[in-house]
Amino acid sequence: MDRSEKIKLTNINKIEQFRIVIEKLTIDELLTEDEKIYILGCAIAFIKHYEEDRRHTTFVELGYYIILKYSVRYEDFTPLFDFSVNFGFYPIAKEILKHNLIEHIGIEHSLLDFRLGEFTHKNHIETFEQKQVRENILSDVTSKHISYVAPTSFGKSSIIIEHIIENSQFNKVGVIVPTKSLLIQTYRAIKEAGIERKLIVHDEMFNDDEKFIGILTQERALRLMDKHGVVFDILYIDEAHNLYEKDSRNVLLSRLIRKNLTHNPLAKTVYLSPLVGNSSNLKLNQQEAITEQRISHNIKEPEIYEYTLSAEVHKYNRFSNKFYNVPFEGDYLSYILQKKGKKNFIYVLSPRKIEKFSNELAAVSEQIETDKDITELIEELKEFVHEDFYVINLLKFGIVYLHGKIPDIVKEYLEYKFKKIEKLQFVVANTVILEGINLPIDTLFILNTWSLQEKELTNLIGRVNRLDQIFNASVPRSQLNKLLPQVHFVNNEYYGGARSNMRNKIEKLRSNVFNDTVSNPTLNAFNVEDVKNETEKERLIRIIENENLLYNDDPNELGMLKKYLINVGLDQAYRLSDHTLGTLMGNISRIDRRDISWIDIHIIEKVYLVFINNLVDDITDFEFRRLSNQRARDFYKLHMFNARVYSLKRNVELTFEYFKGKIREGNTRFYFGQQYGEITSNTEVYSEEDNLKEVYVDLQQKSDGEIINLSIVKLKIEDDFVGYKLNKMINALFDLELISEDEYNRVVYGTNDGTKIGLIKTGLSINLINKLQSDNQITNIYFDENNNIKGNFEFYRYKQTLKGFYLFELEKFL
Repeated sequence: MDRSEKIKLTNINKIEQFRIVIEKLTIDELLTEDEKIYILGCAIAFIKHYEEDRRHTTFVELGYYIILKYSVRYEDFTPLFDFSVNFGFYPIAKEILKHNLIEHIGIEHSLLDFRLGEFTHKNHIETFEQKQVRENILSDVTSKHISYVAPTSFGKSSIIIEHIIENSQFNKVGVIVPTKSLLIQTYRAIKEAGIERKLIVHDEMFNDDEKFIGILTQERALRLMDKHGVVFDILYIDEAHNLYEKDSRNVLLSRLIRKNLTHNPLAKTVYLSPLVGNSSNLKLNQQEAITEQRISHNIKEPEIYEYTLSAEVHKYNRFSNKFYNVPFEGDYLSYILQKKGKKNFIYVLSPRKIEKFSNELAAVSEQIETDKDITELIEELKEFVHEDFYVINLLKFGIVYLHGKIPDIVKEYLEYKFKKIEKLQFVVANTVILEGINLPIDTLFILNTWSLQEKELTNLIGRVNRLDQIFNASVPRSQLNKLLPQVHFVNNEYYGGARSNMRNKIEKLRSNVFNDTVSNPTLNAFNVEDVKNETEKERLIRIIENENLLYNDDPNELGMLKKYLINVGLDQAYRLSDHTLGTLMGNISRIDRRDISWIDIHIIEKVYLVFINNLVDDITDFEFRRLSNQRARDFYKLHMFNARVYSLKRNVELTFEYFKGKIREGNTRFYFGQQYGEITSNTEVYSEEDNLKEVYVDLQQKSDGEIINLSIVKLKIEDDFVGYKLNKMINALFDLELISEDEYNRVVYGTNDGTKIGLIKTGLSINLINKLQSDNQITNIYFDENNNIKGNFEFYRYKQTLKGFYLFELEKFL
């Protein structure tokens, strides 16, 4: 919304009759017949103003809001039908015809119903703009770089699949996604499309394949390039707005794109996002040209409420930029229960607070009547995780919670069950929902907005009432009311702060057009001179220098080592000074990999001797620096062994027993990181700054049930540390030829069995493989001509006997 639009809207809202009627329409007060005629006339005037100057998109949005709100409120769908036909919102027009929502259907309507077939695509109706943009993307054979910008749920995943099918000449295809959850979701969608191509979700699955589709995170894609020399013919960058961020993962994402173009100048890149303001800001250099295809008009218009600390409720209209009083009496929990829909998402920032809120909500909720599905899920969680897992009791109240400290398979399974089980009404979660996870949400409650800017808020709100759920052919009645998704900002002192007030954030939603904030120093649009903080400026300049170093030849031995460390992401662990590099080089040169004293020591001690010994003061990563402590190293030796050998439930029990044993010894403080930490713990190993962080929990103060759930969290924390940080060191030991391939396989895969390693590389967990082996099913699995894993007839008979987690995991790949 530009300045002239804001001025015009402000002046319109000064007109007394308009001001009165728009308030009544917003808060659902009954309008008189004259007021109905007046406000619909205003809507027509706004639409005509847009037609005269199409830069003023807010006016057509306001006209559409008035018509949509009126039609749904008074069940008079003729104005909405006329607008939808004339403006190309054909899914709405089709829905009105399908459910006979207008009384007098003339021959012209019947003819229109026939014409709508032109906009039918894969069993759904597209808007005029959606069809046009899709066809433009699929027919564009000349653009090297394309961006597709569209509101959430406008079919970005299906565009990827169609584009892959239309461009079969590209042999090596990379679909780059930001999270593992989105990775699995995308993998399933591509697999179900029946594309005859090898699908890989991990760099270890690559086997010198000439043609494949890799559904990968940026880290896995980079390893695929570095280890196997793979160069992609085309990259699809999902959630491409993440590129604007300066965190290490998105620096890696820009590195992936740049490295691929360096090795293959003819490679194509397709960017997909709901939140890119100007696609030119995605460019890595000035010479690039990105062809933008954008869907500008959203057919959903959220209804936004705020519950204040003083227990008042206001409804916000973004066009008038006013908050209108709405009657309500009660606390914030009773507000949520009264305003809940069938499927509700409650956004809470931190994992610890997610769990606390879930239990508070259960305490004031009525217990649901548990059916077969709920009972089965409870038993599955008891068997697979632990009988004291908090979620088990919450299920009895229709509640689940999701966050990044739940083991991945459990989180994915709970997402799946929330979709399938109607009686699960509430999902309490944080940003795990933001990155494209498709859950059937019809009502959103936001309990804090600290980490959410207007773009993130827009993305979060876009998850409510996805279009495929609104225009669902299997639903017997119209759901056009869902085009007005219900969004509630709920202030509370504990979850939002003592002065919690989300009004400023809500007002940022006034415009649907946002400026890009580019903080990634590797993008062309970034200007380091705009950074005022000198310390931060120096850090960003180092990132730029390090990225440039990767493309320069350096015959110097220390320079080559530095380049290697940057390339594998170990620059995040150190201050890469000449002193650091020299000490590290000295540690490496002292190792004789053939010496029995080196061969026989544990891999954790090898990591210590090479990457930590004499380097503690140069290590900037707090978690990694902990390995300078012998007790920490002993813990990880035990953790790595248990993780490979035992089930999740057994590991929870072993972790619980470990904690209880240490408590009996008088050692009660344990590291849980900033998201769970409650206290500080001074130690000589860590810096003064690190000692001030609340990253420890005193388990002496916890009940056995709390320790069980903290054990579940601890396992995920340590699995992430091993997977994302420690494994980098282990890979480096292998790359530097300091450990053998046999040892590498034993450490990374837990076995030297070639069959098992092959199955692990396909994505199956070691626990599932062990079960398949114990059930004599390994011989019933084979790889087809595309090197994708398949099962024979006996295997599919066996699969029908499985249930729960094993079946869920198996069906992701087989």
